[in-house]
Amino acid sequence: MNRSLLGHPLRLLLSGLMLTACGAPTDSELSPAEAPAPAEELGVKESASCTGSSVSGLAISGFSSWGGEAAGAGTWSVTYPANAVHLDFSIDGVVSGQAELQGDVNRAGNWNFSYKPVSCGVQHTFKVRAYPMTISSNGEKFWCPGSGPQERTWTFSEPCPTSTFSCSRSSNTHMTCTGTASGGTGGPYDALWYEYEQHDSGLVSNYGWYQGPLSKSFYCPLVLYPYLPATGTMSIYFVARDANGLQAAMQSRTFSCRF
Repeated sequence: MNRSLLGHPLRLLLSGLMLTACGAPTDSELSPAEAPAPAEELGVKESASCTGSSVSGLAISGFSSWGGEAAGAGTWSVTYPANAVHLDFSIDGVVSGQAELQGDVNRAGNWNFSYKPVSCGVQHTFKVRAYPMTISSNGEKFWCPGSGPQERTWTFSEPCPTSTFSCSRSSNTHMTCTGTASGGTGGPYDALWYEYEQHDSGLVSNYGWYQGPLSKSFYCPLVLYPYLPATGTMSIYFVARDANGLQAAMQSRTFSCRF
């Protein structure tokens, strides 16, 4: 964000000229202990433009999340000489955006904010914090961080999609798993599949995550005779996702296979 926070105070030239005319020492003739301290730079420390400024009103009209994007709006107002506001927006304690807004004739205005991604299925806390500002006629901005900010909070959450899946043998060599999903922000839904094999010999086969449709076939040879031991197990992990990528809780199934 571009902040023009630095200003340059006027020196009291007339006063200096009067002192010189009367024989008083100039700034260059004063010892370091007697020399006046340099004026503070506006915008870095409190300036005269901040004196008496305050945030007189701050409100959140509403805040919610949909499709993994959080958004909301509200109002603000400040007192003279401030005519603008600096806003910090945070979600779960992390600053996620800022704004500098000039007010109307009543030194007030509206704000809005959006941010993504945010996770579903958990409660989040949104916070807006406001500081008074003064924006001069030439566009200079004086932020007043020490003038007593106000803040407001709002909790929100978004439901995740729900899902389930089942597997059945589609042949002597393959198991087919099919999932269903609903809720969240709606379909079309897809799935993340993960296959993990644990062989009796100690060999482990990890096939990683596969993104695809809600149905997938896996190689798992049938144990033909009950008295012949299986040679391993196959674990299938399933995660359904809605149209915006929000994920349902992960589920798993394990089967005996004769690898």
